[in-house]
Amino acid sequence: MYIQFIYVSLSPNHLNTIIMSEKAETPFEVAQEQVRQKQLQTPTVSTGGKKIDYFGYQLAVHKFNLSIMSRGMTCRGITFTQIKKYYGLKGRSAKDCLPQFLEIMEQYQKNLQLNQVLNHN
Repeated sequence: MYIQFIYVSLSPNHLNTIIMSEKAETPFEVAQEQVRQKQLQTPTVSTGGKKIDYFGYQLAVHKFNLSIMSRGMTCRGITFTQIKKYYGLKGRSAKDCLPQFLEIMEQYQKNLQLNQVLNHN
């Protein structure tokens, strides 16, 4: 895990919010930081004609995959080891790692909601 710092600066016209991590350890955290710094462009994901957050979509798909793997089944196109390394999960099985993954997903959703609230004000 890593410690997050929230930096908020007010300018006359708008509110800027930057969430920075003290130490980006996992490829997931590195990718998020690169997107924030405009070093990486994520693919556009849309559903029903509405754009959705790429990392939220990725988390949802990986939650689905990890849930299937925790029941002893396999998924085509991705392995447990790939998900485990990408998110920095610790454990021997998908069942062991699922609670850690859900915690990462919950933290991401909280940060996303916080950013949306701060950017709309």
